[in-house]
Amino acid sequence: MLPPAAEPRDVHVHICGSGGAWERDHLLFRDYLRVHPSVRENYAALKKEQIARWRHDRKAYGDSKTDFVLDTLADAAEWAVATGWRT
Repeated sequence: MLPPAAEPRDVHVHICGSGGAWERDHLLFRDYLRVHPSVRENYAALKKEQIARWRHDRKAYGDSKTDFVLDTLADAAEWAVATGWRT
């Protein structure tokens, strides 16, 4: 459930079931960023840029990161195979 649009949000938490694809993608993304500092820095810069642009539109902010996340997940999937990464 999202808070009313006029209400500020202090935190944003994702909750998912254990063992599913959604959990795997989040853990893979996290671990890939941990071992690829330049990708992590690019993601941080993108987030700062987009939050400045979309400060009052949470959906647009989230949508603005989608291409980066999907591209990174594709690279991370290759990395996972090459390194034997597991959740």
